[in-house]
Amino acid sequence: MYLKQCYHDANRADHASQWKRRWRSECVIFTLKGAAPPPGAIHSFNVRSFCCQPTTFYWTANAQRSGRCPSFIFGAVYKTWSRCHNNITPLDHEHFFANLVQITETGPKSIHEIVEAHRLLADQVASFLTRLRQESKIDPPRFSLPDYHLLQLSRAIIVVYDEFLTPDFVREPRFRIFLDKEARRQQVLLVLTGDDHELSAPISFDSIRSESLPITQNTSSAAEKPYDMIRVPLIVAIQFILDLQQREKAAIGPASMANDDASADTSDRDAAEYADGVLRSFAHDTDREQKSRFTMSTMQCAVEKIEERERGEEPLPVLDVDMLDVNWE
Repeated sequence: MYLKQCYHDANRADHASQWKRRWRSECVIFTLKGAAPPPGAIHSFNVRSFCCQPTTFYWTANAQRSGRCPSFIFGAVYKTWSRCHNNITPLDHEHFFANLVQITETGPKSIHEIVEAHRLLADQVASFLTRLRQESKIDPPRFSLPDYHLLQLSRAIIVVYDEFLTPDFVREPRFRIFLDKEARRQQVLLVLTGDDHELSAPISFDSIRSESLPITQNTSSAAEKPYDMIRVPLIVAIQFILDLQQREKAAIGPASMANDDASADTSDRDAAEYADGVLRSFAHDTDREQKSRFTMSTMQCAVEKIEERERGEEPLPVLDVDMLDVNWE
């Protein structure tokens, strides 16, 4: 049991590291340098980042620092998203809250331009996936195509981060940024694109209206057509979109839930095989010095969880944000 939990812990750590790279690495981040994405902007290297996400996170130029997207925002997003899933990472590593699109100084300025750019991006993603599926009938696909699709929800709602708030950090005894606090402090715009005809029901902001914050005149006037949008704390936006995602899954019916159950069964089998392998390695290597450091650390992890249980502390999945950044809590 505890070795299997260690396996899932390692999976969560790998998932977090992968998505931090997608939000932080300049060679991976999708960047909008013009008012609209150029033809061919979506290709095999970046298409997967847009698949399976319930929304897209647009980071405007005026909310960046020296042309960079401060990493603690990702930390706040990831920690909040993980908690919404009870710190249990969805089993497919491609699933997350959103892909990041960085907007440069020459990129779209108004809400209308961002929405139009998003529509073109979504069309390119859908077109590229269709072409890949057609090619896969002739040549082996470059990745598992059935697992990748563009969620209709991601066409209907976007997140716009347009106002950077300097983090409220603590310098002593060491520099620390409290991610839970930042998830409540940082603000985002939720914007409905109008492309919701394939959703199970229209999207309404009524359930989070009480959490809304003022929208500046500059923002509202920059929308060249009336979009339904609301400014809310980051933590509210994440929970709202994940609730919408669950609503759409439920509307699909048993087939969607069956896919989740099948993925869970596969992950549990992988975890069981992993645990058996660690135990075999531990049993067959009689010389303690010959045991791999990985096997020993895994066994130590399991022992610590057993000790927690004996003390009456139920070991629960926990996201170790120190692994992502030593200054985060």
